[in-house]
Amino acid sequence: MQSQNYARSPRRSMSQERYARHSLIPNWKQERLAEAKVAVVGCGALGNEVLKNLALLGIGNIWVIDYDTIEIHNLTRSVLFRESDIGRYKAKVVTQRLKELNPDIDVHPIIGKLETDFGRGLLSKMDAVVGCLDTVRARRLLNKRCYSVGVPWIDGGINHYSGNVALFDPRKSETACYRCKMDTSAWERFNESYSCGLLKDDYQESKLATTIMTASVVAAYQSEVLVQFLLGSSNLKPGTQLVLPIRQPLGFRIIEFNIDDECPDHHSIPKKWNEEFPQFKLAHTPIQVASKLGLNKDWKLELPFDFVSKAFCQNCGTVELIGTPRDLVRQNQKICSKCGYRDRDIPHYCQLYHTHEDADRPFSFFNLCHRETIQYIHLDERITLELTEDLSLTKPEEC
Repeated sequence: MQSQNYARSPRRSMSQERYARHSLIPNWKQERLAEAKVAVVGCGALGNEVLKNLALLGIGNIWVIDYDTIEIHNLTRSVLFRESDIGRYKAKVVTQRLKELNPDIDVHPIIGKLETDFGRGLLSKMDAVVGCLDTVRARRLLNKRCYSVGVPWIDGGINHYSGNVALFDPRKSETACYRCKMDTSAWERFNESYSCGLLKDDYQESKLATTIMTASVVAAYQSEVLVQFLLGSSNLKPGTQLVLPIRQPLGFRIIEFNIDDECPDHHSIPKKWNEEFPQFKLAHTPIQVASKLGLNKDWKLELPFDFVSKAFCQNCGTVELIGTPRDLVRQNQKICSKCGYRDRDIPHYCQLYHTHEDADRPFSFFNLCHRETIQYIHLDERITLELTEDLSLTKPEEC
């Protein structure tokens, strides 16, 4: 027993010494940073710099979300990657390197997509989210999900000569969100990868030229805004964007965005924060859960995205199972694999009625993930529940 106590005490002492210089900063609260829960979406050039900063700051609980793998061109702008990492998942490598930088922190990698692999039940437990994304579509999706659970997020954008940082906070509903700020140009970029609602087969996202200088400056400001927010104040107001000229510093500008009264993301802001919901396994079906909830046959289930279950060929009658969010369906899936007919029907839905044939499929069929939340609608009442792979997986330490 004495040897165990001796082994633990140097760790506590080392941690106190690690943050000794932080403690000299007025109004600094290292314990608040240690208990904070922060998600970083995107592990590219900007994500590398943000995550490095958060680890060194001692942010105690970090979730890292990215589905991509490391390529050689990432190495010139990503401090956490090595040549030996090429081909590995970014989120996994980042997790390893952050623990090397600071053993005090807990890092949780999520290798997957924001909409299908990072459940809103888990997202709702975050103090804040940092967006390190490179497309309008990804930012729009992150904004939608953050606002649906009432979690603030900090956006960052970079190119080779400038960058920007913006704060969006659904708890300040009188301020603009990312969707509110989208202008005609942003909507054009939002839609350019799709045709008739399906992903273009030959679409390649345009790549902006960036350098580590831009990434490091923008990431520093994102990290500063996050720390200010966690410690109780922020000089950057919600609904505003800080513009950072990097190549030729001429003074920073702050842009304030106007709120869109018709913004659907604002209308989705929950009335209560950190509400606990009943939990059911992903292996259950909508019909089974409706029965457990005591709902009669007039219920419908609202999914978090438009979903494609099947494709129907009008020419030969072939029915093919698709089972994926509509945003992930590609144009070539319009072609019948049996007869080659090029315009088969691909219907989609976001509400599942009790009479639908898919109502007896498990929730996992709908590409719903661990800790995702969904809603039943019954007699004008909305009933929210959380899905889990296994009820034993939702331990307090995971939240």
